[in-house]
This record gives sequence, structure tokens and C-alpha cells, in this order.
Amino acid sequence: MKKVLSLLSLLVLMPSSPMLLAGPAESSPALIDQAEAARKEAAALGYEWRDTAKLIASAREALQNGNREESDKLASRALVQGREAVVQAKFMEKNWKMMIPAN
Repeated sequence: MKKVLSLLSLLVLMPSSPMLLAGPAESSPALIDQAEAARKEAAALGYEWRDTAKLIASAREALQNGNREESDKLASRALVQGREAVVQAKFMEKNWKMMIPAN
């Protein structure tokens, strides 16, 4: 069980700065498209996070209202969540047996 907790804590503590993952040259429409693709990939794996779709919708709304900076910020957060959800899915696929308590 300690192994599981330490491995899961690595997922939580991974560097999750949106700008690290998104890249500095990305703009709102591209970030939104990338975030949506990552969200769909995570959903297909059964690991879509709760707020990712909401962040994408908010990013689209901010872009429509002319607030590109806010849109970039929200889309970057959604992209990070989508990518981390995929990482979580792949981790669990390989390590699910560790979650079963030994008798």
C-alpha cells in the first residue's frame, strides 16, 4: 500500500505548470484544440477529469469575449488536466494489481 501511495503522490506532485506543457508559442485556439484532444483521449481511456470540459468551455467563452490572456490560461490548465489524466490512465493500466489488498 505504501508503494501505491508513493506512486500516486508522484502523479500529484508532477510539474504541472500549464506553460511548461503547452509551450510559449501556442495561442488560444490551438491550446483549446489540444486540450479538447487530450480530454477526448482521457475520456476514451475512462479517466476524464471532472473539470477539464468546464475549463475548455470557459476558455472558449473567454476567447469569444476577446479575453485572450484568460482564454490561454484556462486552455492551458485544461490541457494539463487532459494530459495528466492520460498519464494516470496509463499508470493504472500497468499498476492496478497493487490496489488489491493482500490477504
